[in-house]
Amino acid sequence: MKRDIASYRTRLQDEAGAEKYAARFERGSRARIDRREQRAVQRIFSSLAGCHVVLDVPCGAGRFAKTLAGDRRRVIGVDSAREILVHAQRRAARSGVRAAFLQGDAARLPFAPDAVDAVFCNRLLHHIVKADERAAILRELRRVSRRYLVVSFFDYQGFATVRRLLKALKGSKPQYRGQPTREQFERELEACGFRVLELVPTGPAWVTQRYFVLEKTG
Repeated sequence: MKRDIASYRTRLQDEAGAEKYAARFERGSRARIDRREQRAVQRIFSSLAGCHVVLDVPCGAGRFAKTLAGDRRRVIGVDSAREILVHAQRRAARSGVRAAFLQGDAARLPFAPDAVDAVFCNRLLHHIVKADERAAILRELRRVSRRYLVVSFFDYQGFATVRRLLKALKGSKPQYRGQPTREQFERELEACGFRVLELVPTGPAWVTQRYFVLEKTG
């Protein structure tokens, strides 16, 4: 996946790619990542007051639908790829989750203002390296959310020198160029009309992924 909105809009739009992605977090190191993320997300949403309807965008194969639903919440999943939504629907049916899925664009959502209580946005914005494109998505997520946004952030600039060295030893070249620092991202969030309630880690200090728990301002 390239690192802009246009590439996000066309991802996973073939059946083979969607099927491969649907199984991506089911084994090996990615299964451990999934467990960490699920624990963090469960903890976050169990503490959000007045949160009854959650929008998951992009929802992918519906990996978080059961956790987001909890005991009482209704989940709406949106993804740009119709092909991946087939897997999301199947997963929700197997899990008995009350969820609806539809095709849509994170920067142009088919909902009225304040349509849901919270939006969950996982593993998207680190693919969007232009600040104005991140802002376009964040403003749209704010528009449809009545109160909360939970968004993942990958702190690639923290320990960046060490990360590059470790990646080089493995023969890879990480694409950290253009990624915001945590402080820069917090300023972007504030400019888009959010305040930070909490920053939730998904693992030890060296794990890059964290979740910003945000509330609308104004």
